[in-house]
Amino acid sequence: MAKIKVFIDPIANTMNLWWGNHKQAFSSEETDDQLSNDVIVKNKTGQPIGLEVIGLFPSELNLARWWPKVFGAKPNEPMMLST
Repeated sequence: MAKIKVFIDPIANTMNLWWGNHKQAFSSEETDDQLSNDVIVKNKTGQPIGLEVIGLFPSELNLARWWPKVFGAKPNEPMMLST
């Protein structure tokens, strides 16, 4: 049975699913679904190895909406996080 790695990015509001080696990602293309902007990631041979789900959270939970207000960043301006 293949293992699937799941990465959730709450800031970008995306979820990445990898069933292949993510380091072999070579190209990507949007799915044909008219209701989503999901992206299929493929390796050099054209075999799908991952999927990026865009818009995972509903707008009420989308951190990108309130993040600038809380941390003082200006809209559309990059922000550096440090520990």
